[in-house]
Amino acid sequence: MPRSPNAQIAVDLYNKLAASQGFTPTNAWHGIARLLLTTNVWRSGTGWQTFHDVVVYRESNDFRQTSGGAPNAVLRRAEGLTQYLAEQLNVPRASMCSHIGLYWQQPGIAALQPHNLVGHAFRSLIVTILERFGDPGITYEEEVAPRDEFPGYHFQTRSLDAKLDIVARRNGRLAALLSTRWRYRHDRVDLIDEALAYAAPARRQNSNCRLYAVIGEFAPNRLHKVLANCPPAMPHAALSAAVHFAPELIWRGLRENGRTAALRCLEWLIRQTYEWQ
Repeated sequence: MPRSPNAQIAVDLYNKLAASQGFTPTNAWHGIARLLLTTNVWRSGTGWQTFHDVVVYRESNDFRQTSGGAPNAVLRRAEGLTQYLAEQLNVPRASMCSHIGLYWQQPGIAALQPHNLVGHAFRSLIVTILERFGDPGITYEEEVAPRDEFPGYHFQTRSLDAKLDIVARRNGRLAALLSTRWRYRHDRVDLIDEALAYAAPARRQNSNCRLYAVIGEFAPNRLHKVLANCPPAMPHAALSAAVHFAPELIWRGLRENGRTAALRCLEWLIRQTYEWQ
């Protein structure tokens, strides 16, 4: 399916950042952070609003202060995340707000409700990064109808308009499937259901086909639900791995590394493209 004009805006911005910042596979994630992370919150009816001057890494109603004005645990972790991100991007902590959320500041984007936009932008940014830094022998398609990709299969657990987020091919042959989610609810982790539905037909076409969950979620309990359905926790799982666009933001920024240690990073995924058969 053709990429949407709004997602293309994110890709064009990423390519400009990559040219000016000199991104490498190691810091390719910086572009995603600069474009999609933000210290502001979206309010229906009023649009983007300033918040607590920290990266909003989970639902805004989790960010609270006590009656005495002390920050709760979520706010304290958010400050650690924001400080760490500022160091990684090499920008002043005091002006972080102006260095991230760049996608949401664009004309034509700023006035739009962000929830659907961010999912499409994130997916297209992952493709852009893999095309830029990964194996040039791999080609990608976005939003492919599974019934077109796997004719004759009936996917009882998927909706009629379901899409495969990213299909990767080598020489026209299916090599990998990537399901992308910027965020997801703890009670609606359909990444796992997708993998279970598509693993069998994908590996019937190519026994070496790999399936990945590529995510931007920060909540350890939600991440754990996906990691529990990946190696090493589940050695023969439908999913080959869970990839976070920047797991170090969780490990070193939020200092939440206990249940998320098995997360893979974008640099690892880039290297994987050279192994896809």
